[in-house]
Amino acid sequence: MTSVDSTRHVSDTTTARPKRAALLQDFLERALRDLPWRVVVTDWTGHTYTPSGNTPHWSGQELRVRIKTEEGGRDLLRLDGMRFLERFLEGDVHLDGNLYILTDIRKYGSLRLKPWHLIGRLLKHVAFQSTNRASVNVKSHYDIPQEALNVYLDRTYMSYSCGMFEDPDRLDIEELTRVGNGEEDDFDSLEKSMWRKFKDAADYIAPSTGETLLDVGCGYGGQLIVALDNHPFGRVVGWTHSRNQVTEGSKMLARFDPGRWELNEGDYRNDDRVYDHVTSTGMISHVGPRGLVPYVRHVRRRIKTGGRYLHHALMTAYKKLPLDLNTGIAFNKKYVWPGFHWFTVGEHVRALEKNGFQIEGAVNLTRHYAKTTTAWYERMMAHRNTMIETLGEPTFRAWQIFLAGVTGSYLARDIHVYRLYCVAV
Repeated sequence: MTSVDSTRHVSDTTTARPKRAALLQDFLERALRDLPWRVVVTDWTGHTYTPSGNTPHWSGQELRVRIKTEEGGRDLLRLDGMRFLERFLEGDVHLDGNLYILTDIRKYGSLRLKPWHLIGRLLKHVAFQSTNRASVNVKSHYDIPQEALNVYLDRTYMSYSCGMFEDPDRLDIEELTRVGNGEEDDFDSLEKSMWRKFKDAADYIAPSTGETLLDVGCGYGGQLIVALDNHPFGRVVGWTHSRNQVTEGSKMLARFDPGRWELNEGDYRNDDRVYDHVTSTGMISHVGPRGLVPYVRHVRRRIKTGGRYLHHALMTAYKKLPLDLNTGIAFNKKYVWPGFHWFTVGEHVRALEKNGFQIEGAVNLTRHYAKTTTAWYERMMAHRNTMIETLGEPTFRAWQIFLAGVTGSYLARDIHVYRLYCVAV
């Protein structure tokens, strides 16, 4: 046994190897010894080892990590998870297989942002999203080439938010990659989950004949389509900053009387009309850390007293540390989803109750979103060549981290999704 220092020892198999490679193996074997799922590491010397357990994972895969340079090993030893993930984008690190457990590795290995990384990120994201900033942020996430979006979103509504499945706990990859049609599917398809979500909102609103609906952050218009298909709305109106969504969504809505719908590119705050009812599915994530209360107040000004409001939002579990200290959050804000922010369910409830809404019901869809993002990730991976051709290798890798990592966060209950059913009072 060779002593590295007074407190750390390295096994005999590593004594002839460079010091940093030996230190890294020792660190990972201690940090990940309680991680149940299999991780296989190959370092820059060509040495391969498994620092974790060997319990089968629901994905049927192991995580394979190849660290091509000594600098990548140094990042892990310094607990600089952000830089390590950036090396994956650059090609200095290769990650393959079970990326779903990245969230678990972060927990076990305590990979986090350094305080000096944190300060700049908190300052950058502290403000409410102005109309100009919101437009830039949304377009950078949703206006990627349509060919890339087509391969992993559901094929019927192109919905970019949580579905509602018959069995959210059954993560059957073959079923989730099988393309369905929606309402009539005889299996638990991604497409049917989106129809069920939109139908749930429309049924809650249950409008009288001729009433109006505003959908804030409407995406491709799936909520508008299902609302018109199932209820006697007089007019439904959607707002999105994404040109992709307006272009493609208008094609899907073309079968309806044009006098009954609008799909607008722009900011919902530029619409000063008052509606009978309002829905919003996930849009609240775009308002920034100081934007929740201003957003709720604006929605209240746009809805009649007695109108019903469906408030669907990603939410974070309560934590003592700022949200941006999480490596995955900071990575996704920089490379995938700029400007997003999550609040706790308590903060949402307080903002709604203090600003003109009464909450009639709530449902937690966290497991449903884990299944949704699993479907997106597996569909994306099944068409990786298309993704790389349209987005480039670094961006494709960033989306791998985003979709697989967020799935792990849902399953670990670090992130939640709630639908709050509200009445304007």
